[in-house]
Amino acid sequence: MDKNFHLFVRRYPGLGVAAHVLTHPHLASFASDLNTARLDLAEVVGRLLRRGELWDEVTHWEDLRQRRMALTVRAMQHGRLLPVPLRLTVVTHGGRGAARTARKGDAAKGPLRVWVPRVGVQGTLHDTADLESYVEELVRHELYLAPLERLHGLAYVGEESVETLSVPSRVKQTSKARSEEESSKQPRRLPPPAGLAEASRCLNEEARAGLLERAWERDAEVARLAEAVTASTRASVLLVGPSSVGKTALVHELVQRAEAAPEGHPLHGLEVYSTSGGRIMAGMRYLGQWQERVQRMVEALRVRRAVLHLDSLSELLSLGGGDTGLDVARHLLPALEGGEVALVLEATPEDVARAERTHGAFLQALRHLSVAPLGAGAARTALQQASQRVARARKVRFTGDALERAAELTERFGDGPPPGGAVTLLRSASTQPSPTGEVDAAGVTQAFCTRTGYPRELVDTSVRLDPEALLRRFRERIVGQDEATLLLRNLIVTLKTGLADPSRPLGAFLLLGPTGVGKTESALALAEYLFGDTSRLARFDMAEYAAPGSAARLVGEGGGQQGGLARRVREQPFGVVLLDEVEKADAGVHDLLLQVLGEGRLTDGTGRTVSFRNTVVLLTSNLGADSAGRSLGFGGGSVRDLEQHYLGAATAFFRPELLNRLDQVVPYRPLTPDVIRALARRTLEAALAREGLTRRGVKVSFGEDVVEYLARTGFDARYGARPLKRAVEQHVVTRLAQWLAGHASAPPAQVVLRVGAEGTVELG
Repeated sequence: MDKNFHLFVRRYPGLGVAAHVLTHPHLASFASDLNTARLDLAEVVGRLLRRGELWDEVTHWEDLRQRRMALTVRAMQHGRLLPVPLRLTVVTHGGRGAARTARKGDAAKGPLRVWVPRVGVQGTLHDTADLESYVEELVRHELYLAPLERLHGLAYVGEESVETLSVPSRVKQTSKARSEEESSKQPRRLPPPAGLAEASRCLNEEARAGLLERAWERDAEVARLAEAVTASTRASVLLVGPSSVGKTALVHELVQRAEAAPEGHPLHGLEVYSTSGGRIMAGMRYLGQWQERVQRMVEALRVRRAVLHLDSLSELLSLGGGDTGLDVARHLLPALEGGEVALVLEATPEDVARAERTHGAFLQALRHLSVAPLGAGAARTALQQASQRVARARKVRFTGDALERAAELTERFGDGPPPGGAVTLLRSASTQPSPTGEVDAAGVTQAFCTRTGYPRELVDTSVRLDPEALLRRFRERIVGQDEATLLLRNLIVTLKTGLADPSRPLGAFLLLGPTGVGKTESALALAEYLFGDTSRLARFDMAEYAAPGSAARLVGEGGGQQGGLARRVREQPFGVVLLDEVEKADAGVHDLLLQVLGEGRLTDGTGRTVSFRNTVVLLTSNLGADSAGRSLGFGGGSVRDLEQHYLGAATAFFRPELLNRLDQVVPYRPLTPDVIRALARRTLEAALAREGLTRRGVKVSFGEDVVEYLARTGFDARYGARPLKRAVEQHVVTRLAQWLAGHASAPPAQVVLRVGAEGTVELG
């Protein structure tokens, strides 16, 4: 017998598909395609059905409708209210005499149930004519004075739809006898009290649904955590470890062991609820509201002897403060010190160091439990165990070399502490197994390349990389800068051979030279080769960060706001960061770079650590460019002289500790006449290959006179080759466009460009 559910689906082009059960939002999946997400959800929901859950709940309606609705909400940023337009999908059921046909004042027959899935709110409306006003109130109440970043996260404009998921189950588990049998096997559980249900989710329910991960090779840490939260004098615990080391998995393992514990065991009947600072504050609009919610949670935890899990210490400490000086953490402190409640929080070492300055008493009330990355042997064992779970869930089989390749790639490219990154990679690879249902090393490598953008020849040890061919490729793109192209080639060869330092960025270089000689083009070429897309280049003009305190805009200011640099690298850790004219930035920005270049990480405004270990960091500067011509001559000077000149200029300006964290200072030469002509020819050829000409079958030829003309008119000693594109547009593209417009019906197949008697480009 099948049971139908509604799925709310969002499609992210190039990334994947997110889907969740409309009536049970915690049943969710993110996968590369909709079919994989449906299979994931069908497996989880099927287990619940076979256990007798969900059968008696109404989860599907034939009259479900959806519509798009536009509204504007306001966000707080830097003490200002900013309007943010949103276009949301609204799903409705019931209310015969639907909203689209009702007139003002006409009540529909029966209530109308309303969902706004992207915001996570729902309600019931009796007058369907008021639907738009009702949705607006629901959304604005939920998002009242929300941070701008949260609203940007909701500003999804892609395709959304509601699909039907039919889940078969061999036996309908709703008979009285089966219910009594199941209840006899489980400890009797009370429904979650309102104080916990309104702002947290029960991890025990998710464990019974098979939604929680296991913590392999962590018996000692789980035992210490269990002892702390179950002893007669209970203690709250702070799990301290680097990001993605497995802190949340420890909590999930504790819950699963509690679910399996026999009667009489200390863990038997233990309940764990999970929340976050954001969920505690959600919907709180007035003074005293959040304090009342926290107090209700404390009372419920005290009565149930339950444990509350929060996944971010920094987020908790940043919420609820203000002129009163009482934030959420300080409000919880008395209950913690008295042992009335047990909390389990997560933090990185950086979070703890920062919290010691502002919330020392709160930290002292917690028992600190260090969670270190697994050693190589334990990580391989944990990967083997975790892979078996993934294989059963995805109905695939991983070969031995697939596990080795997953471990090798994640260790080599620093993609999270082991084995978490390798397990994630195996899940990605399992979406496209071989026809026999097997995933081998090649499949894992392909999945890694798809996720990161790295070319196969870079990450696959069985594929040869030709250094000379790579050098030729860069020299065709970056003309006349032999030192720079050697740098790019050597960087990639180092990555290929696995000799790069995994604790630092992939590369950190200072590019010095005049404007318009190829520094930005080098960054684009590197991003295109490494990640297959120039959009992987994140460019920041450091002249915009010259004012004192500007560094906060890069990492994010208070109130949980992420900065531009931190947000960009967190969203896409595999990329190239270009900090243009870095000498113009405030000294605080240079201090920030010490952490990025030296340790490969950055702590953002939300307190989370952003990893730069899969990022190439390029700094550019014009320092020394003005005096280079006088000291070295136009385009002259040996390589050694050029390096010494620019290194001297950099040493005179930048602090030694910043320069010492760079891999290399790279000089760029002024452009010689030959290089300028080569750039003019390449820019012209690129313009003549545009779709408007190729579609019409028009071939345009030109001679050296045109190249010389463009090189002469498109070069400026102050701006290098940058005006070349403008010259080509003005003198060639515009004339071609006018000429094509005049021959729209039948343009000639051949056109010749030449420099006329008046010294301008003409068509013939």
